[in-house]
Amino acid sequence: MSTQPTILVLGATGKVGAKIAQILAQSGDVKVVAGVRSPNKAKTLEAIGIEIRHLDLDRQETLAPALAGIDRALLLTGYTVDMLKQSKAFLDTAKQTGVEHIVHIGASGAPTNEVAHWGWHQLIEKYIEALGFSFTHLRPEAFMQNLLGFGWLKLGVLTNYIANTRWSWVSCDDVALVAAVTLRRPQEHRGQIYPLGYQAATMPEIAKELTEIIGKPFQVDNHSPEEFLETVLKAGGDPAYMQCIYHQLKLNIANAIPQADATFDNFEQITGQKPTTWRSLIQQERSSFLY
Repeated sequence: MSTQPTILVLGATGKVGAKIAQILAQSGDVKVVAGVRSPNKAKTLEAIGIEIRHLDLDRQETLAPALAGIDRALLLTGYTVDMLKQSKAFLDTAKQTGVEHIVHIGASGAPTNEVAHWGWHQLIEKYIEALGFSFTHLRPEAFMQNLLGFGWLKLGVLTNYIANTRWSWVSCDDVALVAAVTLRRPQEHRGQIYPLGYQAATMPEIAKELTEIIGKPFQVDNHSPEEFLETVLKAGGDPAYMQCIYHQLKLNIANAIPQADATFDNFEQITGQKPTTWRSLIQQERSSFLY
């Protein structure tokens, strides 16, 4: 009988969740379960020995079967206001089924009460603590890969909704590595809140790095937060959540979010590696930036 701890990963068909599941599976010292809404989309995970269980955060009857026998869990929800009710239902069930440690991927912890979805994640953090779980809270800043994943970069043109605001950035892969480490070694990271942001840069500064490394010109195309909101709502974004992002962009441009460009020195201590920089990401993903 295996004595390896069993870890449930939510969002395992997404960019961050899939990477976390893969890192954990490669470690060889834990059993990995992927809780997914559409098991057919998880065939690549199943192929590397990850158990697939149907879990739909909007269907409570799927939670207890998916959480049976789970020792630790990654809580990662989608970009909608439903994250609040989904997280509560998941955590209530996890408590009932005996889950011990929760790693929650939240959002920026910048000291402001004006960006609502950051507050939603902090409420979830407090609920995790109130239920008595062992926990590690991760607070990533802006994802570097958003430039590619959200269509902000096309044919050498970088869409910019934040004027000359300097943001703190983190690679999705770095978030995944921290999550995997804290799930594998909860005793070392119990009770910790880790902000994750390792390079501050404006959009024009990123465009300059792209131009230097790729060897072709990259321009910045400035747009207003109002244009952002119109675009994402037409694309089907959750209205409540996207209003939060819109409000954040407005505050960023007004320089009204303290520490929006804060960076942190915890990555090497947690993982034993250096964090990803814009230069290293562009070099690694060179083919994605070419046009």
